[in-house]
Amino acid sequence: MKTQIVIFGLLLSCSIVTAQDAMRGVILSEKGKPVRRMNVWVKNSLDGIKTGKQGEFILYGLNEKDTLIISVSKKQDAVIPIKDRGDSIIITLKKDEFLLKDNSREFMFPYSKKTLLAFNPNILTRTQIEQSGANSLYDLLRGNLPGVTVSESNGNTLVTIRGGSSFDLNNEPLFIIDGVEYRNSYDADRSVNINDIEQLEVQSDGAMYGIKGSNGAIVITTKKK
Repeated sequence: MKTQIVIFGLLLSCSIVTAQDAMRGVILSEKGKPVRRMNVWVKNSLDGIKTGKQGEFILYGLNEKDTLIISVSKKQDAVIPIKDRGDSIIITLKKDEFLLKDNSREFMFPYSKKTLLAFNPNILTRTQIEQSGANSLYDLLRGNLPGVTVSESNGNTLVTIRGGSSFDLNNEPLFIIDGVEYRNSYDADRSVNINDIEQLEVQSDGAMYGIKGSNGAIVITTKKK
């Protein structure tokens, strides 16, 4: 009962702030527990998001022809055409199938074989950036991308990518903003407005940039003016 109340509250709060072309939902485990950080994206696009602490997600700018893909495992996806689904759904993941609730109706569907991952978890699109509510580059990198860590050291904020191999004291990745290189996150953060970022991509292998990319690279593209 407590879980159902929380879910209802999440969906109700979402309905207040979202438009008609938005899809909001909650993903639960077979035991009814929220599933966090699960990838949900729109088929044949880069529009995707990870579920929050309560298993919640919101995707904007959808139409009735779109299909949601939920990455359940390495071999299985939950595939959900959104036509006639309303604007809110609850998905309960079971062993070989998933339960979908929408508009007080319930449907049981089998999982589909893994599709080619159109949603790249190492890329943040403009839609995802807006949804993050980040106010700075550090805010955006903190907790939104796999393998990226933002930490504090001696009063400085540092960004690292898992797998960096630098032999010097600076183990931050190379930042590239519209083709301009920055060797540390401080200069990169000062050089870009979060509202101007169109896309951010994390490259754990920055070999194409030579020794400067030994700790990986974070490539930022801003809006064309």
